[in-house]
Amino acid sequence: MNIRKFCRLGFLTLTSLFWASCGTDSNPQFPSMAANPDSSADNSGSSSSVEPASSSFADVESSSDVAQPSSSTDNLASSSAEAPVSSANVASSSSVASSASASLVLARDPSVTCSKSVNFIQDCPKASPSYSCVDLQTFLKKDTTISEKILTSWEEKLESCGVVQENAPVYGITYPVCPYIAVNYLRCSDGKNYDLFKEENGVAYTTESEYYETHSSAAESSSSVVASSSSVPEDLVKNCPKGEFVVFADILAEVQSKLYERLVKNIEENTALSDSVKSYLETLLDRDNKTLKGNFSPYFPGSDQNVESTSLKWDSEEWFNGYIAKTESCADGTPVTTKRYQQKYAAIYDECLDIISKKINDIIENESKAAE
Repeated sequence: MNIRKFCRLGFLTLTSLFWASCGTDSNPQFPSMAANPDSSADNSGSSSSVEPASSSFADVESSSDVAQPSSSTDNLASSSAEAPVSSANVASSSSVASSASASLVLARDPSVTCSKSVNFIQDCPKASPSYSCVDLQTFLKKDTTISEKILTSWEEKLESCGVVQENAPVYGITYPVCPYIAVNYLRCSDGKNYDLFKEENGVAYTTESEYYETHSSAAESSSSVVASSSSVPEDLVKNCPKGEFVVFADILAEVQSKLYERLVKNIEENTALSDSVKSYLETLLDRDNKTLKGNFSPYFPGSDQNVESTSLKWDSEEWFNGYIAKTESCADGTPVTTKRYQQKYAAIYDECLDIISKKINDIIENESKAAE
């Protein structure tokens, strides 16, 4: 009797559990709740899949499950909403750029208005500068009033105009690399297109020579410049005609004569000099000509080299591959030494003296080590 009662109770228990589970699976609320990413029931379901020992990790998993679908939806809505605005902004900015570039006028004819356009061309290395050494010397010999920045530009270009042939090591056939670059050009109201060398204060210059000519006193009286007051430069200075253009070797020759006097005096008067130091100094001296031995001493001691082909760009920080004007004639026409020449002379002198001093210090240090 007791066994039968026990079995009946067990059967009823199993049946109730079975129907309870079937009722849960058939409940239509669970699919809709599972489909909702913001549902709290779904959160509890996801966190229940994480081990209880890692509560912080469970919180991260739960929050990410909710946040990701929501944020992606927001982003899509936000980006689609911003698209028309950004398109309007682009259209607005392009129209502003067009109107701004259209305000340029040609320096040669201010009645012609132009807008800038872009073209892509290959930028290949040029075999020679736009102005030769002779051209730049001709400019600097003129008695004229010119923009100070143009005058400085001429002097800098002349200093590196390539008068000395620099020998480069050859490792086989090489080809120039010509990358494509964006270049502005002008589309103008006269129906023509022009190169754009430079724009300044709303005025467009089509060539380098046009820009230089416009920035000189000779161009101030031209009708094109008078018609456009913005093209008249504000930094005009008088160019004192330059003369006696010299290369690096010419300045070094004067430095060598000055160093000869100093070294001879040091040998004769400095009794503290050792025989080794005196011997080294004597190797530098050309007593017959009262200068240093070798036209590039102390860079290349005792060696005469071709001035027109020798490059010291690896041996001297003051090396330059062009000309510097040594003299200029200003108010009364009397030639005076230019400031640029004085500065370069002092720099080369100090560099040569430094080379000699380092060699002397090495000799003294070796003598000290030998004495030990």
